[in-house]
Amino acid sequence: MPDTYTLSPIAYALPILHSALHPSSTTIGLFLASSSDITEVVPLQHVNTNLSPYTELGLELATTYADGKGLKIVGMYIAHESETKGLGRIGERILAKVGGFGVVLNNERLGAGEGAFDVCISPPFAILDHRIKVDR
Repeated sequence: MPDTYTLSPIAYALPILHSALHPSSTTIGLFLASSSDITEVVPLQHVNTNLSPYTELGLELATTYADGKGLKIVGMYIAHESETKGLGRIGERILAKVGGFGVVLNNERLGAGEGAFDVCISPPFAILDHRIKVDR
């Protein structure tokens, strides 16, 4: 696993577009990479965002898709419909299943023209020098 990840333009934009398409719902998706470059995003769900059978099936389908393209799930995103901070319970549970890192879409920062995401780290990761650093 690389020490840092870089989002391609489409990987940066797709979570924002997914959230914009469903503004009254929490949206969740996965980041896929073959190396340190995140090149693809799989929107996972925007309805009934809990660890339901639909979420489990979506995770299995995303894993199969990633494996077929030689990619790995390296993280996830969540955009809350409300003012919820952090990943929330569902985000933490999905992140525990897929591993990697999580980001939360921050509408205030996006509206101000700043970076759109807040990084939420899952062990064994830490933020060092503005990078996502993997503790080995």
